[in-house]
Formats: sequence, C-alpha cells, structure tokens
Amino acid sequence: MPAMSDTLATAATVSVGKVQRIFRYPVKSMTGEELTECELDEKGLVGDHLWAVFETATGKIANSKNPRKWAKMLTLRAAYVEEPRVGGEIPPIAITFPDGRVVRSDDDGIDQALSAALGIDVHLSTMENVPSTKAEMIWHEMLGDNAFRQMGSTNEHGEHQIDFDLYGAEGRSYDLGNLHLMTTSSLDHMKSINPDATYDPRRYRPNFLLETTEPGFIESDWVGKSIHLGETTSTVIMNTVRCIMTTLPREDLPLDRATLRGLVKHNTRVVEPFGDWACLGIYSNITKPGKISIGSDVSVSVELAPALDLGF
Repeated sequence: MPAMSDTLATAATVSVGKVQRIFRYPVKSMTGEELTECELDEKGLVGDHLWAVFETATGKIANSKNPRKWAKMLTLRAAYVEEPRVGGEIPPIAITFPDGRVVRSDDDGIDQALSAALGIDVHLSTMENVPSTKAEMIWHEMLGDNAFRQMGSTNEHGEHQIDFDLYGAEGRSYDLGNLHLMTTSSLDHMKSINPDATYDPRRYRPNFLLETTEPGFIESDWVGKSIHLGETTSTVIMNTVRCIMTTLPREDLPLDRATLRGLVKHNTRVVEPFGDWACLGIYSNITKPGKISIGSDVSVSVELAPALDLGF
C-alpha cells in the first residue's frame, strides 16, 4: 500500500501530457538550439537567455520586437560550445551567420561581425552586471489599444514605440516569466480554425513544447497553479502575450501576419496588469529546480499555488 503522503500527492495533481520538445536560446532574439534533456535552476533553463546584444549608442538590448531595427537578429543562431552547468562559469557560444560563418563569443572579431550583419554598432555581452536592461518594442495596430499601449510614443518612422525594462530573473534577458511553455493542444486548435497560417512552435520561442491531448487553449486554465515537468515544479504566472515579432521569418518559416491576426481574433485575454492581449502559451516561475528530458511526465495541481511576487 502506498504511503499516505504519496496518495495525497497523487490526488493533488492531474496528468496532462509529456514533454515533446526542449528549446534553449543562449542570446535574446537569436535562434537557439534544441535539446534532448536539460536542467532548471531557480532562474530558468540552465544556459537560457544568459546573453544579449547591446546597441552601443543607446545601451538598449537588441530585441526583435522592434522589427524595423532588429529583425535580422532572428537570422543568427546561437549555441553553446560546451554544456553550461548549474553554478558553473558561462561557456562561450558559437554564432552562425546567414552566410554560414561561425564566430565564437570569445573571438576578438565578434562585435565587428555582429555590427556588420545587423547594420548597427553593437556588442555582445552576458547579462551579468550590465548597466541597462531596457529594450524596445513596436506596437502594431492589430493588437488594439490597452493600458500598455499608453506607455509609448511615436518614433521617427511614425511607429508607436514602447521602451520597457525586462522583468525576468536577474542575469537573464527574459521579458517576463522565467520559463515559457506551450502545448500541442493550443497549436493544433489554432491550426484547425486558421489553417492557412503557419502555427509552428519555433515562431513563439518556448522552452518546452508539451504534448497534450485535451482540446483547446488548455494551458490558460493552469494560470495560478503548479506545473510539474520531470523533477521540477514551477508556478504558472500568466498567459504569454504575443506581438509582431512572432510573425517574422526565421529558419524556414515565412513572414506570416495571419498567425497574429488569428490569435487576436480567437485568443485575446485579459492579462493583468497589461490589459487585453493576444495570447498563446504560458509563463511560469520555478519553485523546485531539477532535470527534464524529452518524454518527461507533465502534471498540473488541482488547487491554486501560493501567489508569487512578480515585481510589476
């Protein structure tokens, strides 16, 4: 007979699926790498979003949410030259350019190569001890009007630009939550109601794609609950808000504005404190680190988890 504590733990959660794919993005707004296993520390997937490209003139982080300026970031691919470890030194990364060149972060010419590729004077840095965590995004009219929209102003191109500080964990270049999850259920649902659009997980840059069987936007019901992936536990803090960056081309995916229009029409939700947003996926913050691999079981608590202080 199982111990009473084991019985209660089983009763407190419900199985929702398995981990299908694992993604890591060493550099903010660059294409990343796909893994078969990983480890989480208290700040996120180990090695994820530890680097960023900074505009030399302004000190702002290069962010493809401003497509006119930074869309080319998505044509660059970053991967670690050796596996990062919990509590260890940050290993160098290798960046692959569109012409096939590979330049390492510890090469003397890395900043020059990035500046030439992006057409802007930039430098690459880890997020440790950076002077600024400010980035920028362009508000597209299809997203409507809400409280967040009021933060910005018109830039020199006539676009509504919003400058904002990152709210992710210190030392990471996350916009908001420390872990980003998506389900096959939500992607399949959008494909079924908007079949001409390309709903591919690579557009949305999740850390984990979860293979799930229940239909619809099932992860939206997990907000405020604990989610268990392999050895780990995290608290789901909010639906993931979407912007024009998701429509941009990358790898073999084309420019596709229909993907965002579909989300605006079919999955706009109130996300406090930002108001109405087109959403797909969820953010969570880690409460129990550990290891996860492809095929790891995924379960969600029945009851709400203790509230976290999100800092905004």
